[in-house]
Amino acid sequence: MQHPIPVDTVVEFLHRFEELAMKEDFGLIREMIHERAFFRFNEGDFIGRTAIQAVFEKTWRGTPGVKKARFYLSDIVVLSTDQSSATATYTYNWEGSQDGRDFRIQGRGSRVLLKEGDGQLRIIHEHLSRFPKPQ
Repeated sequence: MQHPIPVDTVVEFLHRFEELAMKEDFGLIREMIHERAFFRFNEGDFIGRTAIQAVFEKTWRGTPGVKKARFYLSDIVVLSTDQSSATATYTYNWEGSQDGRDFRIQGRGSRVLLKEGDGQLRIIHEHLSRFPKPQ
């Protein structure tokens, strides 16, 4: 009988992905993303590694005037794990400066991971959105 994916393994995977993504080289994270992954961002839906690579590279090219950008996760909650999948929610944080003014953007995210036949975890789904505006 297979055991559920340990929560610590899920959290380590999420942090490893963010660490590698900060190097802005898609080749480093390519195998961590399922070939048929579905990423949903404010800018739209991106299906498959090719589309996801294009949106990551567009983001990394950045906006003129943005300096020292840093992206990281906090408040990670692993919602479920079984032998072949895991789900987690988190807060994403993007910090830097633009035209000499500091900024910090936070939002919410969720990821679904699959454990493939080769034993590797891969992201099959990610959804990022801004926090709702206070009413």
